[in-house]
Amino acid sequence: MTLHRACSDLASRLCPTRAALLWLGAGLLLAAPLALAESIFRSGFEPLEPAPAVNILRDDRVATLEMDYDGENAWGQWWTMDGSGTDPAGFLVSWWPEGQPAPPLGAPPAPALKDGAIGCLSEHEHANAAVSATRWLVTGNRRVQIQPLLNDSAYRVRVQRIDSLGEITSYANEQLFNGGDATRVNALRTSMTYFDDFNLPLGPADETLWNNATVTSTDPRFNLFFINDQFHVHSLNGTRVDNTGDKSQTSQRFRKPLRIENGVRRRIVFDMDSPLSPRSVWYLDLNPVHTDVTGHADFFDMEGATGLPAGMLRLRSQFQTFSVNLIGMDGASHQIASVDMEAAGRQAVSNVRRAFDVRVGTDGIEVRIDGRSVIDAPFSPWTLAAGDYEPLWIAFGYNTPKDANPYYLVHWDNFGFDGPVVEPRSVHNYVTRIAGTDYQKSSRWNSEFPTFTIDVPDDLRPTQPGATAEAWLVWTYQMGDYSSFNLVAGDHLTVNGGASHPLPPRGNNSVPNVPELLDWAVPSTVRIKLGDLVQGGGSPLAIGDNQFQFFADNTGIIDVHLEVFYPPGSAPAYTPPAAIHPFPLHSELPRLGPPARFEQIGSTQIDEEHLIHDVPPTRISVSGVVPLTMVVGNHSYANWAPELMVFPVASTEVWSTGGTTGISRIEVFLRPAGAGTPPGTAVMSLDTARDVPAPQGRYTRPFDTRDFANGDYEIFVQATTPSGLKSHPSYGNETYLWDAADLSGAYYPIQIRIQN
Repeated sequence: MTLHRACSDLASRLCPTRAALLWLGAGLLLAAPLALAESIFRSGFEPLEPAPAVNILRDDRVATLEMDYDGENAWGQWWTMDGSGTDPAGFLVSWWPEGQPAPPLGAPPAPALKDGAIGCLSEHEHANAAVSATRWLVTGNRRVQIQPLLNDSAYRVRVQRIDSLGEITSYANEQLFNGGDATRVNALRTSMTYFDDFNLPLGPADETLWNNATVTSTDPRFNLFFINDQFHVHSLNGTRVDNTGDKSQTSQRFRKPLRIENGVRRRIVFDMDSPLSPRSVWYLDLNPVHTDVTGHADFFDMEGATGLPAGMLRLRSQFQTFSVNLIGMDGASHQIASVDMEAAGRQAVSNVRRAFDVRVGTDGIEVRIDGRSVIDAPFSPWTLAAGDYEPLWIAFGYNTPKDANPYYLVHWDNFGFDGPVVEPRSVHNYVTRIAGTDYQKSSRWNSEFPTFTIDVPDDLRPTQPGATAEAWLVWTYQMGDYSSFNLVAGDHLTVNGGASHPLPPRGNNSVPNVPELLDWAVPSTVRIKLGDLVQGGGSPLAIGDNQFQFFADNTGIIDVHLEVFYPPGSAPAYTPPAAIHPFPLHSELPRLGPPARFEQIGSTQIDEEHLIHDVPPTRISVSGVVPLTMVVGNHSYANWAPELMVFPVASTEVWSTGGTTGISRIEVFLRPAGAGTPPGTAVMSLDTARDVPAPQGRYTRPFDTRDFANGDYEIFVQATTPSGLKSHPSYGNETYLWDAADLSGAYYPIQIRIQN
């Protein structure tokens, strides 16, 4: 039976009467200019497709939706778009608590025109996302997570298929489900020695458990570690383009070590997505030494690649590849096993976390993803030494702007591990700042002897008689220029202008010692003990500002912080860093908007020769009526298959926020070369929010060049989101032309020559 968008009870709120539509359409045809012709007769009689297939997977405070999705054969489930805009492009997902009025079938719930209603970019500033509100998203992905949800509380979810014009093209699949399901996470809470579910308000994670650090190549704006308003956590990273080095990291050290023992498989659990931008990766390292950042900066983790620390285990995820590497005591990396998650039925999708369950011992490792064993491999001929290891999460970028990607997010949750309590002491941490970087250089040649200030508003002495606390100063050496690291005898630091401590050398735990591992670029974390604290005794630190001045021959210094260790039950009141320093929010970062580009003008595909470079770009000659093909919100699979739009969606907007706000309008502008003010005169406007904002699209529309005088012109395409945020150019080199703060709305024309 053919289904039509008739005035059934289900769709009555969408459909006016046929007579009214015919009357209205006739009047509009008489009155409307040709530019509006696409919007005439668009609703009322087009056939509706069957509702999408939807599978709901419940977990703690979240539900994963699989929509028209075959997870066991995930590769190739792309969107085929001929350019008309009427091909399927994604889904409108709405959800609300049972008993609350359902939103209209034909539009997203109010406020529909508000950016930030989806993804992980907080729309609520300092409040948590309302679990009782009606919420919505549009997506070009077939797998999404809706959150936050109340556990064991009835909700309804509605999924409708939409096209690139924002038209709803299917009946709705509406289901009742019981909200989140805490069963798995509750079991982990009771079985893990340490477990963090990050169920905290928007803002910092628990500073007594986590330390955040960065390196000199990280853009100071894009060094964030935060909990969003959906009860999970993010690491955010982006590479500087104006600095020495091109390997950036935002790293979180868990303050409790994990003990690896002979004959025992230790269990590590976490929920994680995978960075899908090509130059982004996440690591979970188990380090046998204290370090705030990693010195393994190969990025590709090639066989034999070297770095520090030595003798460590690395779990790695990039795009669809998850792998395990063991680093020997010589600092050399060896891949133990690798799996294509997509081929294994565990496809990675941006902002969709999967449950990882790792079993590791001295002899080998097993990794399960969503309950399926994907790696089970021995370490032979190598071994992981028995001992205590510190977990270090790392969001790592290799010149991320080469992806045209200023910064990216990784999304994670529910981290923990079992085993004995190795470090029973609690830690109070105090920092120089949270936002940006505290990097400074100490150079005797230039008489540079920097001072770092750490505010300690608390009395640090323990509260129990007989308890002894320890105060340590921690920092990382790293060169922020091309000069050589050097310490000489007598190099030292002073505390508040008084006590002096010699500067320790960089650490190298390789066996036998490999001096070459300490090359120019490697960051090295060191620590010195400032003193002990007892109840009623003195303190090496003051209440208030504490100043640490470094006197070194030549070194960069970054990530300076204080750690005070307390025996159980003896810690005094603690003021965490976020209560002392401004805490930057994701919502304060530059908004990039959806990607937009010309794919083809006439018969010419846009290529390297047409882009903005040091040399003038090649002009495309056009005449008569030529087709313009534009791609917004995603990328095509390949130049030889431009009609295939990829899934998972490849979009800087998605990588940097976790979702898309949707596309409400696409415009094409024209101006004579070198004349007038950009962007010029609008010569085409396309409504892409006819029912809801479209998540992505490929559009081919005719452009009549005969309406314009012969000559050289600049032609420019730009999309707009519902809130008015402009798209960013998506040709591959835009991040070398504009800073992230200027990308949205940046004018990137293609040069044409009209010859009629």
